[in-house]
Amino acid sequence: MNLLSFDNVLQDPTYYVSEIYSYGFQDVADGQHIFRNIQPRGSHDEFAKFVSKLFPDYKVEFNFVRRSPLNQEEPNFIHSDEMMGDITCILYLNEMCPVDDGTTIYDQDSNPLVMVYSKFNRMIAFNSDSLHSRNLFENFGEGESARLIQVAFLKYKK
Repeated sequence: MNLLSFDNVLQDPTYYVSEIYSYGFQDVADGQHIFRNIQPRGSHDEFAKFVSKLFPDYKVEFNFVRRSPLNQEEPNFIHSDEMMGDITCILYLNEMCPVDDGTTIYDQDSNPLVMVYSKFNRMIAFNSDSLHSRNLFENFGEGESARLIQVAFLKYKK
């Protein structure tokens, strides 16, 4: 498992978040699962451009923002994204959040390997086949104080 972390990814993260909130969120069905409060983003937003420069041999396969308020029902907890791409990038977009918020990476037996704590404008990137979860099962906040992350799945250009 490879894990990278970068701080200060966006030039003006406060403006970026306000722009996100100027658009709506929607529920997206994927087979039997419903992913709630998703905002699809194109491959040309600032975050997608950042990860494209960081990983030039990969293309942005899917890029979205997810708002996860306290007790929002989620389709899974510990999971991998291997069906979505080769690299998973997560950008934390809350200026204020609980101390324990972030992402946990697990070994193949679902034992925690590393816990990354969220920080406003921090991005982590890891192999999409790595088991991972959010640190807080129940999420946090309401409205614009709810957990807010952006996720980009990258696929190797053959």
